[in-house]
Amino acid sequence: MAVDPASLVDELEVDSFRWNVPESYNVPPGSPLPVILDRVDADGQLTRRLEAARWGLVPGWAKDDKIGFRAFNARSETVDSKPMFRSAFTSRRCAVAVNGYYEWEKTESGKQPWYMHADGDDWIFMAGLFELRQQPPEQVDQSEADPSVLDGWLVSTTMLTLPARGHLEQVHHRMPLFLERDQIGQWLNPAVDSKADTGQLLEGLLEGVDPDRIKRHEVGAEVGNVRNNWSGLADPA
Repeated sequence: MAVDPASLVDELEVDSFRWNVPESYNVPPGSPLPVILDRVDADGQLTRRLEAARWGLVPGWAKDDKIGFRAFNARSETVDSKPMFRSAFTSRRCAVAVNGYYEWEKTESGKQPWYMHADGDDWIFMAGLFELRQQPPEQVDQSEADPSVLDGWLVSTTMLTLPARGHLEQVHHRMPLFLERDQIGQWLNPAVDSKADTGQLLEGLLEGVDPDRIKRHEVGAEVGNVRNNWSGLADPA
C-alpha cells in the first residue's frame, strides 16, 4: 500500500521529488512504488531523489519489460549472484517506501490475508534495487502516460527478502528486509560499489532486522482482487 509520500521530502532530506501517482491501497506488481535513491550528479554532488518506480525489476538489457513480473522480489541469499540482480546489487540500491503490505497465510480452509504495518501507520522502508531501461521506440507513446518512465527511461524496482523471523514466520516463510531510518543512507551509499563491500553491508543489515517493529492484523479476502482499491481494505476483518 502506498499513499502520498510527500511527507518524506523533508524527513529524508530529498533533493528531487517525482511522484504523480494516485493513492493506492492494493498495489500489485507492475504498479509504481515510491523509492528513495542517492546518485552522484553531473557536478559530482550527491543528490537524494524520490522517484516513482515500477514494481518488478527490468534490467537495461531486457528485451521485454514483462520480465519484471518475475522479479518483484530478490532473495538476499542469492542477490549477489543472480544475473537479474547482481549488477543493481552493487551499484543501484534504493529504499522502497510503503505504508503497509499484505501477506497471505496458508490455512486448512484456504488462505487468510494479513495487513502488515508499522506502529501508528508510520512508513515502512525496505531494502531494494532499481534499474533504468531505455524504452524502445515502439513503446515511447505509451510510456508518456507511465509515471515510472522518466525522459524515455523506465525506472523499476524490486525488494530484498529473507527467511521470516519472529511472529512474521507464522504468516509467511519470507519477509522483506526492513531498513531503519538511520540505515537508509548506508544502504543507498553509491561509494559502496564492490561485491565484497556490498555483501558485507547486506550481512550487517540482515543481523539487525527486527520483525517486532511490524504489527499485523487480519483483513478481508477482498484484497485478493487487484481491482478492489479503497482505504477500508486495510481495516481489521
